[in-house]
Amino acid sequence: MKKSRIGILMGVLMLMLVTMGCSSLVDGKWAAKVNGDSILIKDYDDRVTAAQKLYETQGMKFDTDQGKQALTQLKSQILDRMIEGKLLAQEVKNLKLKTDDASIKSQEDAVKKNMGTDTQFQNTLSQQGMTEPELKNFLAVYTKETQDVKQPSDSEVKAYFDKNKANYGQPESVTAHHILLKTEDEAKAVIAQLQTAEKNKQEILPLFEQIAKEKSIEPGAKDSGGDLGTFTKGKMVQEFETAAFAQKVGTFSTTPVKTQFGYHVIYVQAHTPASTPDFESVKAQVAQDALNDAKDAKFQTYFDNLRKNAKIEYAKAYQPAS
Repeated sequence: MKKSRIGILMGVLMLMLVTMGCSSLVDGKWAAKVNGDSILIKDYDDRVTAAQKLYETQGMKFDTDQGKQALTQLKSQILDRMIEGKLLAQEVKNLKLKTDDASIKSQEDAVKKNMGTDTQFQNTLSQQGMTEPELKNFLAVYTKETQDVKQPSDSEVKAYFDKNKANYGQPESVTAHHILLKTEDEAKAVIAQLQTAEKNKQEILPLFEQIAKEKSIEPGAKDSGGDLGTFTKGKMVQEFETAAFAQKVGTFSTTPVKTQFGYHVIYVQAHTPASTPDFESVKAQVAQDALNDAKDAKFQTYFDNLRKNAKIEYAKAYQPAS
């Protein structure tokens, strides 16, 4: 299904990484100014350091050539998002918005619920460099600027559904296991072992999992038995995907499947075709999604104009790449 309104909100929030409320008394040197309001170098450096640590916990290495390039892009994105954050902070003040009314609290509670526990909510905000007051500022501006967007008509809702059917259906998927070997000969030997077991009417999947635990070079295979779970198209490398989606349910590869990782033997446990629900069964959700998209479009136009009309200055070392 199409992601919920809260999913859309969080997607926008992840892009903005707003930074209102930064210290203005420590290290007066600035990286940029937004309508005269400074983004201090110290605050910017702190944001970059925090973001680096987050990515490093996810396995990113910034000392490689690729990592250095990624770090340059990250620094540029963070400064850009800090500028957007300043613009939103200024709008809250200029429009005299209240961030503690019931509608804002309700939206914030929905975001918290979407995150799971309060700890997960706080951790998510922290990872994105945000605080609860900053989240409320965004929600307040968004609500104010999109409050006059009207619910789409029935014909518009139906047109939206026809255009976005893929978002409401179940995509084609495969449930599979695999055994990854270094060489083609090793893969052929495993296939021969499975074929012998099949001729002897031995149950294949338990044997397949056992071989994966013993011989697969995939990290984690010793625990998973090569279980890949259920996946849709576009999730695996092309050679693997083509083979898995073409293979019959309940069978294993009779020819090794070569990819950049090595040679695979695949066992397909299930294959579910794509499906599209009846419009009437999802009409309410489609109507909400159509309204949400209309609001997002209006807010994006508003925010683009806000930035276009802002006076943004950059210190020499922080000029964006042309």
